[in-house]
Amino acid sequence: MMKKAITIASVFFITLSILGAEKERKVTSKIENVTVFLQGAQIQRKGSFNIEKGITRLVFEGITQNFNKNSIQAKGRGNFIILDVSHNVFYPLPDKVQIPSTIPIKTQREINYVTDSLSQSNWTLKQERSSLDVYNSEKNILLSSGVIKGQNQNDSIPLLKDALVYLRTKLIEINKLILETEKNIEFETTLNTKLKSRLIILTNWRNNIESVTNNKSLSPVQQIIVTVSADVSTSGSLEISYNSPSAGWSPSYDLRANQINEPVSLTYKAKIYQNTGTDWDNVNITLSTINPNRNNNKPVLAPWYINYYSPIQRGATNYQRDDVKLESAAESMPSITDLGTMNKEVEAKHISNFTQMNNNMAMVEFDLSIPYSIPSDGKEHLMAVSSSKIEADYEYFAVPKQEREAFLMAKLTGWEDLNLLPAIANIYYDGTYVGQTRISPSSMTDTLELALGRDSRIVIEQKKISNVEKIKKLSNEKESTLTYQITVKSLKSAHIKLTIMDQIPLTNVEEIKVHLIDKGKAEYNEYKGFLTWNMTINPRETKKITYSYSISYDKEKTLVL
Repeated sequence: MMKKAITIASVFFITLSILGAEKERKVTSKIENVTVFLQGAQIQRKGSFNIEKGITRLVFEGITQNFNKNSIQAKGRGNFIILDVSHNVFYPLPDKVQIPSTIPIKTQREINYVTDSLSQSNWTLKQERSSLDVYNSEKNILLSSGVIKGQNQNDSIPLLKDALVYLRTKLIEINKLILETEKNIEFETTLNTKLKSRLIILTNWRNNIESVTNNKSLSPVQQIIVTVSADVSTSGSLEISYNSPSAGWSPSYDLRANQINEPVSLTYKAKIYQNTGTDWDNVNITLSTINPNRNNNKPVLAPWYINYYSPIQRGATNYQRDDVKLESAAESMPSITDLGTMNKEVEAKHISNFTQMNNNMAMVEFDLSIPYSIPSDGKEHLMAVSSSKIEADYEYFAVPKQEREAFLMAKLTGWEDLNLLPAIANIYYDGTYVGQTRISPSSMTDTLELALGRDSRIVIEQKKISNVEKIKKLSNEKESTLTYQITVKSLKSAHIKLTIMDQIPLTNVEEIKVHLIDKGKAEYNEYKGFLTWNMTINPRETKKITYSYSISYDKEKTLVL
């Protein structure tokens, strides 16, 4: 029994000796990799170290003030064991100021002299300002005198001349006194300011509260502490990572179409921002479509009960609604991107040429293999992520009733494999910016339609060529027959596909009747009144379309079209 007790005590004291020998060492680290999420970022630091045998607390600093303490991870390489990973906030202390034991006699005499001089200066300023007030009052009385203003009608010319001479003499005398007094006040004010400044410096020095030049920052320092154990002295490296909400990225796209027989170029761009307090200098960046702040718990269905609806009984003191409350949670799918074209000449390599896209189980990542630098300024920094070619079918669309020009539309196919997110796309056609569109994959079909803008080389004109009105016999009806002609002229040097839409009126009034007489080979939607023509137009060809309809209505009433 005694032997067992001795063994336990030995282990206890050995443990205490190990803990007592625990050392602390700061590790110089550098940000090497950053994974930027749509909201937030995972920052990875790496540092090397040398440690002695035993337990060592390795301290990493330079951590952003705002980060998720639960996201800290650590891994290392070397002959050691990671025992613990923790977080700490270190509060620097200001340097102590040496307090002099006695004040030199010379300094104390100067303080007394400056104090007396400042007091005398204050009294001098009061005296000079008082004199200035007296001189200004005397001047105002003199100028407001009734004699000077000519209010005394009985004064003779000689008396007036004498008064003016007196006024001139007195004004010269008073103005001289005013100028001298203002000069004295200015000088005394400057002296007074200097005396005050000197007295503040001397008093602060005496009270030992003068400002001490100290570049040391007193802001709290966020630390990540990795406790390791080694059997022998060794060297190694550690990688620590943590998540910060002060960063993120959003997609944007460029869509470029040069010719109607070429694919559309899509440039996938990222607008990255970070305000973590530390610049990302020449780091490897990965863009991730995951949102680490979202709830990752799987949904759970509860039993769904239905019942009859019971209306509320007005005036009842106790009532209950048996409405069935249905709750649904729907998440919008990510949206899409933009296109970017490359010059046909040899171009400088772009960062998008070095981007690798990885499809993981729950997200898409873009690895930018070229190191990038992003300052901690909270501003958006734009970079190209990838470039793709998308097959497109081009056709023109026109509504001559509203516009005389045709609009070029590109129908894109095969975009599903691009892993696009919802975003704004800048559209360029033939090197010209034509506008923006919203790409939203969650609401798109297999074909994505893009409007590439007007084309002035396709001219379309609609005009009314006849309007025949007649009164039906033995009835109170008036009938109007209208005929329209649409003329299409292509100035392009290639074949084009063109869709034209027009319409005839509809009515909900029983006594008004609309009848389509000639639809001009159009597809007719009788529920909406739309006429649609799909055609191919040869280079520099002109085509004409004619259609007509009639309207019957009460001749005593005015028809509003």
